[in-house]
Amino acid sequence: MASLSQSGPPVALFLPLAVAWFAFVMWVLSWVSGWRGLARNFGTDTGDRPESMRWLRSARLGRASYDCCLWVGGDERGLFLMPVLPLRLSHSPLRIPWSEIRAWERKKVLFWWSDTLLLGPTHLRLKVPSSAMESLTPYLEGGRDGRVQTRLR
Repeated sequence: MASLSQSGPPVALFLPLAVAWFAFVMWVLSWVSGWRGLARNFGTDTGDRPESMRWLRSARLGRASYDCCLWVGGDERGLFLMPVLPLRLSHSPLRIPWSEIRAWERKKVLFWWSDTLLLGPTHLRLKVPSSAMESLTPYLEGGRDGRVQTRLR
């Protein structure tokens, strides 16, 4: 009869490896999407959230999709993006001032409306459902100081 030590790695080793793997994947995702770069310039803390927030929203940032895991909101200070708790390991909350949104476009694709924004000096592309941006449309339309184009190029 085989002893437990010969039957494979101990189960106690699996949990730390799973946590380490999750942390690594989240770090890679933040790098691939461009979130890490935005966080250098626009990172904020969670206690500074705006009152109007939409939770469990999906978005596409750069080359990565965040499906049903973001809080999206905003106020006069800017657009606020915050991932759900497990993703915050490598994704700090963001507050992007309206002046750093370089372009904005609302389009209908089949049956869904989506908003696409170009963020920051690198013009990183953020695509979110228009329903998540409804309460923020006045900031996008009026609070741009003439610096933001309403059409993407």
